[in-house]
Amino acid sequence: MPAGPLTIGQSGALHIREERLSMRKDACRLLYVSDIHLRRTRSDNLCRQVIESVRASKIDLVLLGGDLVDEPAELHKLRDLVGALRELAPVFAVGGNHDRPVGLNRVGDAVVQGGGEWIHAATARLAHGSRVIAVSGPDAPSASAGDVRVLCAHNPRVWKTARQQGYDLVLAGHLHGCQWVAFEFRDRLFPGAVFYPYCYLSHQDRSTRLVVSRGVSDLVPIRWRCPREVVLCHV
Repeated sequence: MPAGPLTIGQSGALHIREERLSMRKDACRLLYVSDIHLRRTRSDNLCRQVIESVRASKIDLVLLGGDLVDEPAELHKLRDLVGALRELAPVFAVGGNHDRPVGLNRVGDAVVQGGGEWIHAATARLAHGSRVIAVSGPDAPSASAGDVRVLCAHNPRVWKTARQQGYDLVLAGHLHGCQWVAFEFRDRLFPGAVFYPYCYLSHQDRSTRLVVSRGVSDLVPIRWRCPREVVLCHV
Protein backbone atom coordinates (compact mmCIF):
# COMPACT_ATOMS: atom_id res chain seq x y z
CA MET A 1 0.00 0.00 0.00
CA PRO A 2 1.14 3.61 -0.55
CA ALA A 3 2.81 5.35 2.33
CA GLY A 4 1.18 8.34 4.05
CA PRO A 5 1.73 11.89 2.78
CA LEU A 6 4.98 12.27 4.75
CA THR A 7 7.47 9.41 4.91
CA ILE A 8 10.77 9.58 6.76
CA GLY A 9 13.28 6.76 6.58
CA GLN A 10 13.27 3.59 4.50
CA SER A 11 11.79 0.97 6.78
CA GLY A 12 8.30 0.61 5.32
CA ALA A 13 7.20 -1.75 2.57
CA LEU A 14 7.56 -0.59 -1.02
CA HIS A 15 4.47 0.57 -2.89
CA ILE A 16 3.70 -1.62 -5.93
CA ARG A 17 2.31 0.66 -8.64
CA GLU A 18 0.56 -1.03 -11.56
CA GLU A 19 0.62 0.17 -15.16
CA ARG A 20 -1.50 -1.68 -17.71
CA LEU A 21 -0.51 -1.57 -21.35
CA SER A 22 -2.48 -4.72 -22.06
CA MET A 23 -5.77 -6.12 -20.74
CA ARG A 24 -4.91 -9.62 -21.95
CA LYS A 25 -5.55 -12.35 -19.41
CA ASP A 26 -2.14 -13.75 -20.32
CA ALA A 27 -0.33 -10.39 -20.17
CA CYS A 28 3.35 -10.55 -19.30
CA ARG A 29 4.08 -9.06 -15.88
CA LEU A 30 7.27 -6.99 -15.77
CA LEU A 31 8.48 -5.50 -12.48
CA TYR A 32 10.67 -2.42 -12.92
CA VAL A 33 12.93 -1.75 -9.92
CA SER A 34 15.14 1.36 -10.00
CA ASP A 35 17.25 3.49 -7.71
CA ILE A 36 18.00 0.91 -5.03
CA HIS A 37 21.20 2.79 -4.06
CA LEU A 38 22.79 -0.01 -2.03
CA ARG A 39 24.95 1.50 0.71
CA ARG A 40 26.43 0.28 3.97
CA THR A 41 23.99 0.13 6.90
CA ARG A 42 20.89 -0.07 4.69
CA SER A 43 21.58 -2.64 1.95
CA ASP A 44 20.11 -5.59 3.86
CA ASN A 45 16.86 -3.75 4.52
CA LEU A 46 16.49 -2.55 0.93
CA CYS A 47 17.27 -5.97 -0.52
CA ARG A 48 14.65 -7.55 1.72
CA GLN A 49 12.04 -4.99 0.59
CA VAL A 50 12.80 -5.59 -3.08
CA ILE A 51 12.62 -9.38 -2.69
CA GLU A 52 9.31 -9.10 -0.82
CA SER A 53 7.89 -6.90 -3.59
CA VAL A 54 8.91 -9.40 -6.26
CA ARG A 55 7.33 -12.27 -4.33
CA ALA A 56 4.11 -10.33 -3.84
CA SER A 57 3.87 -9.35 -7.53
CA LYS A 58 4.01 -12.84 -9.06
CA ILE A 59 5.95 -11.56 -12.02
CA ASP A 60 7.46 -12.99 -15.19
CA LEU A 61 10.53 -10.75 -15.41
CA VAL A 62 12.45 -8.36 -13.13
CA LEU A 63 14.02 -5.28 -14.73
CA LEU A 64 16.65 -3.47 -12.65
CA GLY A 65 16.72 0.10 -13.91
CA GLY A 66 20.00 1.55 -12.69
CA ASP A 67 21.48 3.32 -9.67
CA LEU A 68 21.87 -0.11 -8.13
CA VAL A 69 24.93 0.52 -5.93
CA ASP A 70 26.52 3.65 -4.46
CA GLU A 71 29.69 2.01 -3.12
CA PRO A 72 32.02 -0.67 -4.52
CA ALA A 73 31.87 -2.48 -1.19
CA GLU A 74 28.19 -3.27 -1.87
CA LEU A 75 28.73 -5.11 -5.14
CA HIS A 76 28.50 -8.44 -3.32
CA LYS A 77 25.13 -7.37 -1.94
CA LEU A 78 23.94 -6.67 -5.48
CA ARG A 79 25.19 -10.09 -6.59
CA ASP A 80 23.30 -11.77 -3.76
CA LEU A 81 20.16 -9.72 -4.44
CA VAL A 82 20.16 -10.73 -8.10
CA GLY A 83 20.72 -14.34 -7.04
CA ALA A 84 17.69 -14.22 -4.75
CA LEU A 85 15.54 -12.57 -7.42
CA ARG A 86 16.72 -15.05 -10.04
CA GLU A 87 15.09 -17.81 -8.00
CA LEU A 88 11.75 -16.04 -8.56
CA ALA A 89 12.05 -14.79 -12.17
CA PRO A 90 14.62 -13.91 -14.86
CA VAL A 91 16.50 -10.67 -14.17
CA PHE A 92 17.65 -8.11 -16.76
CA ALA A 93 19.60 -5.05 -15.58
CA VAL A 94 21.05 -1.73 -16.75
CA GLY A 95 23.17 0.90 -15.02
CA GLY A 96 22.53 4.46 -13.91
CA ASN A 97 24.59 7.53 -13.11
CA HIS A 98 25.44 6.33 -9.58
CA ASP A 99 26.76 3.07 -10.97
CA ARG A 100 29.28 4.81 -13.23
CA PRO A 101 31.71 5.87 -10.45
CA VAL A 102 31.69 2.27 -9.22
CA GLY A 103 32.21 1.10 -12.80
CA LEU A 104 29.50 -0.15 -15.15
CA ASN A 105 31.62 -3.22 -15.95
CA ARG A 106 31.91 -4.09 -12.26
CA VAL A 107 28.18 -3.57 -11.68
CA GLY A 108 27.41 -5.66 -14.75
CA ASP A 109 29.74 -8.42 -13.54
CA ALA A 110 27.92 -8.53 -10.19
CA VAL A 111 24.60 -8.88 -11.99
CA VAL A 112 25.92 -11.71 -14.17
CA GLN A 113 27.53 -13.46 -11.20
CA GLY A 114 24.12 -13.43 -9.52
CA GLY A 115 22.55 -15.11 -12.55
CA GLY A 116 21.05 -12.06 -14.26
CA GLU A 117 21.61 -10.57 -17.72
CA TRP A 118 23.38 -7.23 -18.18
CA ILE A 119 21.64 -5.52 -21.11
CA HIS A 120 22.92 -1.94 -20.82
CA ALA A 121 24.12 -1.98 -24.44
CA ALA A 122 22.20 -5.00 -25.65
CA THR A 123 18.77 -6.56 -26.11
CA ALA A 124 17.48 -9.65 -24.36
CA ARG A 125 14.31 -11.58 -25.14
CA LEU A 126 11.80 -13.36 -22.96
CA ALA A 127 9.46 -15.94 -24.46
CA HIS A 128 6.03 -15.57 -22.86
CA GLY A 129 3.40 -17.92 -24.23
CA SER A 130 3.22 -17.35 -27.97
CA ARG A 131 4.83 -13.90 -27.76
CA VAL A 132 8.37 -12.59 -27.47
CA ILE A 133 9.11 -9.66 -25.16
CA ALA A 134 12.23 -7.80 -26.39
CA VAL A 135 13.93 -5.64 -23.74
CA SER A 136 16.70 -3.25 -24.77
CA GLY A 137 19.11 -1.26 -22.64
CA PRO A 138 19.74 2.50 -23.07
CA ASP A 139 22.91 1.98 -25.15
CA ALA A 140 21.40 -0.69 -27.42
CA PRO A 141 21.60 0.36 -31.10
CA SER A 142 17.81 0.49 -31.60
CA ALA A 143 14.51 -1.16 -30.78
CA SER A 144 14.74 -4.85 -31.58
CA ALA A 145 12.18 -7.19 -33.12
CA GLY A 146 9.60 -8.60 -30.74
CA ASP A 147 5.86 -8.76 -30.14
CA VAL A 148 6.37 -6.23 -27.34
CA ARG A 149 9.37 -3.90 -27.43
CA VAL A 150 10.57 -2.41 -24.14
CA LEU A 151 13.33 0.09 -23.42
CA CYS A 152 14.72 -0.41 -19.91
CA ALA A 153 16.51 2.88 -19.17
CA HIS A 154 17.44 4.98 -16.16
CA ASN A 155 17.22 8.67 -17.03
CA PRO A 156 13.81 9.67 -18.43
CA ARG A 157 15.39 12.18 -20.79
CA VAL A 158 15.67 9.21 -23.19
CA TRP A 159 11.99 9.86 -23.86
CA LYS A 160 12.94 12.74 -26.16
CA THR A 161 14.19 10.29 -28.78
CA ALA A 162 12.90 6.88 -27.61
CA ARG A 163 9.24 7.73 -28.28
CA GLN A 164 10.10 7.85 -32.00
CA GLN A 165 12.01 4.57 -32.12
CA GLY A 166 9.18 2.05 -32.13
CA TYR A 167 9.12 1.00 -28.47
CA ASP A 168 5.84 0.04 -26.85
CA LEU A 169 7.08 0.83 -23.34
CA VAL A 170 9.89 3.05 -22.08
CA LEU A 171 10.89 2.61 -18.43
CA ALA A 172 12.96 5.09 -16.43
CA GLY A 173 13.65 6.26 -12.88
CA HIS A 174 16.39 8.61 -11.70
CA LEU A 175 14.23 11.53 -10.54
CA HIS A 176 12.71 9.87 -7.43
CA GLY A 177 9.58 11.88 -8.22
CA CYS A 178 11.75 14.71 -6.88
CA GLN A 179 10.60 13.37 -3.44
CA TRP A 180 8.21 16.27 -2.77
CA VAL A 181 4.98 16.41 -4.79
CA ALA A 182 2.52 19.29 -4.41
CA PHE A 183 0.27 18.44 -7.38
CA GLU A 184 0.06 16.72 -10.76
CA PHE A 185 -0.67 18.57 -14.00
CA ARG A 186 -0.74 17.08 -17.52
CA ASP A 187 0.87 13.87 -16.31
CA ARG A 188 3.78 15.71 -14.63
CA LEU A 189 4.67 15.94 -10.93
CA PHE A 190 5.22 19.44 -9.57
CA PRO A 191 7.35 21.22 -8.44
CA GLY A 192 9.84 18.68 -9.85
CA ALA A 193 8.66 19.21 -13.43
CA VAL A 194 9.68 22.86 -13.23
CA PHE A 195 13.30 21.69 -13.20
CA TYR A 196 13.00 18.32 -14.97
CA PRO A 197 10.60 18.28 -17.95
CA TYR A 198 10.29 14.49 -17.90
CA CYS A 199 9.14 14.29 -14.27
CA TYR A 200 6.19 12.08 -15.15
CA LEU A 201 4.53 9.08 -13.57
CA SER A 202 3.09 7.82 -16.86
CA HIS A 203 2.68 9.48 -20.24
CA GLN A 204 1.41 8.29 -23.61
CA ASP A 205 2.63 9.46 -27.02
CA ARG A 206 0.76 7.63 -29.79
CA SER A 207 1.61 3.93 -29.35
CA THR A 208 4.46 4.43 -26.85
CA ARG A 209 4.05 4.61 -23.08
CA LEU A 210 6.59 6.23 -20.77
CA VAL A 211 6.59 5.02 -17.17
CA VAL A 212 8.84 6.72 -14.62
CA SER A 213 9.40 5.07 -11.25
CA ARG A 214 9.72 7.07 -8.06
CA GLY A 215 12.41 4.60 -6.99
CA VAL A 216 13.26 2.39 -4.05
CA SER A 217 15.69 4.52 -2.04
CA ASP A 218 16.95 8.07 -1.54
CA LEU A 219 20.17 9.67 -0.38
CA VAL A 220 18.07 11.90 1.90
CA PRO A 221 15.14 9.67 2.93
CA ILE A 222 12.37 12.24 3.29
CA ARG A 223 9.36 12.29 0.96
CA TRP A 224 6.02 14.07 0.68
CA ARG A 225 3.20 12.46 -1.34
CA CYS A 226 5.84 10.42 -3.16
CA PRO A 227 5.97 6.79 -1.99
CA ARG A 228 9.03 4.61 -2.55
CA GLU A 229 7.99 2.09 -5.13
CA VAL A 230 8.46 -0.56 -7.76
CA VAL A 231 6.32 -0.61 -10.90
CA LEU A 232 4.41 -3.65 -12.15
CA CYS A 233 3.74 -3.35 -15.89
CA HIS A 234 1.24 -5.60 -17.67
CA VAL A 235 2.25 -5.88 -21.34
